[in-house]
This record gives sequence, structure tokens and C-alpha cells, in this order.
Amino acid sequence: MAFLSWRDQYRVGVEHIDQEHRFLFDLINEFHNEYRGGADRRAMEQVFNRLVQYSEEHFRHEEETMLESEYPLHAEHCALHEALYMTLFRLSEELAAGSLRIDMDTHRFLRAWLVEHILKHDLAFSDYLAQRTKAMLASKQDSPPA
Repeated sequence: MAFLSWRDQYRVGVEHIDQEHRFLFDLINEFHNEYRGGADRRAMEQVFNRLVQYSEEHFRHEEETMLESEYPLHAEHCALHEALYMTLFRLSEELAAGSLRIDMDTHRFLRAWLVEHILKHDLAFSDYLAQRTKAMLASKQDSPPA
């Protein structure tokens, strides 16, 4: 059974963002499986480094989409991403230095980070997009034909 399972309730409704979120779930599950399977620290470092790198890429894609959509909370969302990235990067450095104690708290942090961020912040963006689309459609219906 997967440590972290994708659910439809996590869908933002922007296909590339949803695909990237699913891949983040996969990376966290891979890290968890390495841990549970007794993998050596180096193998876990490699997976964690991929998670950090992919998170940075995902955050950039998500922020570009928000900017293109004129999301009013874009700056705040970018600040959240920066804080999350710095935490992941710090954990990665601690893991590489051998000072990070990998335990279920580490795994719970990863799960909470991803799930809570999606449910609270990314779905707020999804709601914004839905309202924006609805307003645009209503505007088109109210416009006289050309």
C-alpha cells in the first residue's frame, strides 16, 4: 500500500499541475519505500534530491501558470513555495551530512507539506480559476453579437 495516495479531491484542474502533483506523490512514496525497505542512506539521498529538484521545477511551473492567470495571491503563493523549498533543501543538506534522523516524522512532514499545501493553497487557485472562467463565460453571454 502506498504511503501517500492520489485522490481526485487534490485535482487543481490544470492538467500539467495535476500531473506534477502526482509525480511529487510518486517521489515521496519512493522515498518512503526506500526507507521502509532498509535502503542505505545514499539511495535515500538520491531520491530526496530528486524530490527537491522536482519541487523547484514544479513550483516554477505553478507560479508561471498563476502569473499568466493574473492570480491575485501570486506573490503570497510564491513566498510559500520559497519557504517550502528552503525547508526541503535544508533537509536534503542534513541528510547528505548524516545529521538528519530519518523517521516517521520526516515522512509525515513530507505528506503534510504536499497534501496540506494542495488542499489549502493550490485549491484556492483552482477556485480562482473556476470563478474567472465562469465570469468570462457570463461576460461573453452578456455581450451583443458582433
